[in-house]
Formats: sequence, structure tokens, C-alpha cells
Amino acid sequence: MNNNQKGCYAEYLFATAAIEKGYNVSMPLLDKSKYDCILEKDGDLFKFQIKFMGKDRFKHGGIMQINLRRVGARNYNLSDVDFFAIWHEEYNGFFIIRNEGQHTLKLNINGKYKENFNNFTLIHR
Repeated sequence: MNNNQKGCYAEYLFATAAIEKGYNVSMPLLDKSKYDCILEKDGDLFKFQIKFMGKDRFKHGGIMQINLRRVGARNYNLSDVDFFAIWHEEYNGFFIIRNEGQHTLKLNINGKYKENFNNFTLIHR
């Protein structure tokens, strides 16, 4: 798969997982949106940016780093994206992380974000 296909693959995996958890999923028709999908549950809307993290990504001590930058910007604005859903190919699941203006994340299944792995209960206001 090329990078575009990997990104699309992660988006559809996330949409499917969210539907299984009882969320309604909306996706923009154009690829110029600042978010990849919106989840809705009980009247609350959440904007997600979805990323693909492959097994072949550089590892340092079991930690994998991902950049969270929009083209031409240092990070995703808090008003544009509520959460990141990062598909981790090696772990076969998503890290769900609130957007706090981060521009990079270091992920490890036993690290700082271990409670965020496949944890849809983190999605709330």
C-alpha cells in the first residue's frame, strides 16, 4: 500500500470500530477537511484526525514517534480537531488521544498512553 492507501485504510478501520461501539460516523466528501471524521453519540460531536503508524516506523527502545502536523502548520488547532485516532499496525489497534496542541507523540503499548489503546470511553467533552 502507498501512504494514501494506508491513511484511507486506517480511516475505515476506525469508522468500523466506532460504529461497533455505538457511534454514528460522518466523513467529509473532500480531502481538504481539517478532520477525517466526526463521531456522534447522544448529541455530542467529536472531530477526529486519523493517522496510520506502520510496523516499519523507526523504533527507539520500543517507542514509536509520530508527527501530528498539518501542512504548513506546527500542529492541529484545538478548534479543528478534538481527538487523534492513531492506528498502530504492530499492535493492531488505535491509540485514542485528545488534541492538546501536541505536535508529536511517542507511543508504546506500555508507555504514557497505554490506557488510550482501543479505549473509546475516553471520547467525551
